[in-house]
Amino acid sequence: MGKHNPKGHFDAAEAEYIKASAAGRLDESASAFFARELSYVRSRVLEVQKAPLNAFAVFPVQTDVPAGAASAEQKIYDAIGVAKIISNYADDLPRADVLAQKIVTPVYTVGDSYGYNVVEIENAAFAGTNIDVYRARAARRAIDQRINTLAWKGDAAHGITGFLYNPNMTTVQLPADGTGSSTRLADKTPAQIIRDVNAVINAVELATNSVEVADTVLLSTAAYDHIAGTPRSDYSDITILDFLKKTHEGVRFMKVAELTGAGAGNKDILIAGKFDPDMVRLEIPERFRQLPVEKRNLEYVVDCLSRVIGVTVVVPIAFAKAVGA
Repeated sequence: MGKHNPKGHFDAAEAEYIKASAAGRLDESASAFFARELSYVRSRVLEVQKAPLNAFAVFPVQTDVPAGAASAEQKIYDAIGVAKIISNYADDLPRADVLAQKIVTPVYTVGDSYGYNVVEIENAAFAGTNIDVYRARAARRAIDQRINTLAWKGDAAHGITGFLYNPNMTTVQLPADGTGSSTRLADKTPAQIIRDVNAVINAVELATNSVEVADTVLLSTAAYDHIAGTPRSDYSDITILDFLKKTHEGVRFMKVAELTGAGAGNKDILIAGKFDPDMVRLEIPERFRQLPVEKRNLEYVVDCLSRVIGVTVVVPIAFAKAVGA
């Protein structure tokens, strides 16, 4: 059988394979039609370069690990070094990697499939209409959604720790001084909200002795909407979010639905950190691949797969988390 090229098109040998496998199922014209249509479907699916899912927008995506690798060795830093002023003859320079730990992480395969039955293909060929691309797009979307879930929440059954549950992040305890002794931002005054968000942002700098500074703040849907729609004060024409952006120039504030109810007791989570590839990365050796078409009974099926490691938090103390926001 021929090899399909990276754009998803079939070469002549694979087209002949489709014709041969269609013997007794599709006539020659229908099988030729299907070969052309499936090439078109595959190309259209691969046009979608980036799905609008939060993991792909928040985490730097790395594809350095070869798709065929069974595992990847990673170095995780529990702390980072701090430089200091030294004398000309100093022999006690601080080390930047003294608490590094090597971890071997498996590369997991995520897969699904889509297909068309004989009647659908014959009907489309007879009518001269395209077969729909929605099933193929749904297959890609399902894989991206699974990667997104693995990135944020992991998979306990397979021993994958999601970003939200990394145990080595700095934890910030929010004061329970909101309405009804609540810790939720939506239950607090603007001044209290600003104090709490600042505390989480500043926790990164404190934990790293000012070596690293947070460049991103992630909020749940409710928390983000509240600070984006609430004035800084009764006498202000800017919102709490506007004020925070001005205070922390260059820091991006993002609404992340996956933080809603993700904490203990179904509480929302607030996270600040430096989302740089040296600090954290979403490792995907292979984002999406469509295998050669297969005939199974009265259906023609295309299996799809992805190879994924998940989110690697290289420097956990470059991130701070507060549950109950």
